[in-house]
Amino acid sequence: RAATVEDVRDALGVITQGVTTSSARQYTLRVKSLLSYAHKLGYTVFNAGVAVRAPKEGRALAKRIVGELDVRDLIRSGKGRDWLIVALLYASGIRVSELVSLNVSDVIKRSDGNMQLHVVGKGGKEREVLLAPSFTDPLAAVCEGRPPEQPLFLSYSRRRHHLRTDAGRLTTRAVNHLIKRLGRRAKVTSKLSPHWLRHAHASHAIDHGASLPVVAATLGHASIATTSVYLHAKPNASSSANLNPDIWKQKP
Repeated sequence: RAATVEDVRDALGVITQGVTTSSARQYTLRVKSLLSYAHKLGYTVFNAGVAVRAPKEGRALAKRIVGELDVRDLIRSGKGRDWLIVALLYASGIRVSELVSLNVSDVIKRSDGNMQLHVVGKGGKEREVLLAPSFTDPLAAVCEGRPPEQPLFLSYSRRRHHLRTDAGRLTTRAVNHLIKRLGRRAKVTSKLSPHWLRHAHASHAIDHGASLPVVAATLGHASIATTSVYLHAKPNASSSANLNPDIWKQKP
């Protein structure tokens, strides 16, 4: 009855020491359930488990990498600004938070005619992302005649699917809804999120010969070790190839 939130966290630290993330999650959820039940019965004055979060459930990266054909269908399901948002997320590999933070001035036209994005990532770290030539005209059209300090992507009206005259900056939530809506239209997995396009960018780029340092620089990874997880998600070799295939062959 006298347990504080700190007491619960300390206890869970002992209980979950040395166990896997999935086990720690289950232990934490059971403790939270017990504390909620005790509070519901009036046994405790307050529920000390409310402020305690269970470890996130692990999800295999390989399951979150969308195939190239699915990405193509997803992008083609959008039109106008929606097309540009989805295509840009995949082509640049930037985070959704980085996308919605872009201003018109962050779109830079180079002397060679190509476009690049000035991106401010986690911890305020800045990087430049070069885009494919096919983005030059669409981005130039979006930026034309607009103030440099204005958000690159503006929010839609809630009632009508058009830009408001007093539109503010597009939100990450709105982009999430957009990706899920287009995902349903393209018949891609319902679990799709903007970050899956970042995973797809990295995986597909590596598949087509991009080096780890280049992919790391594009994604804004502080370490190549972070980028190398995409190699493990889609391995090119396996000791499975050294096993005798006759062992699992079915009888004729």
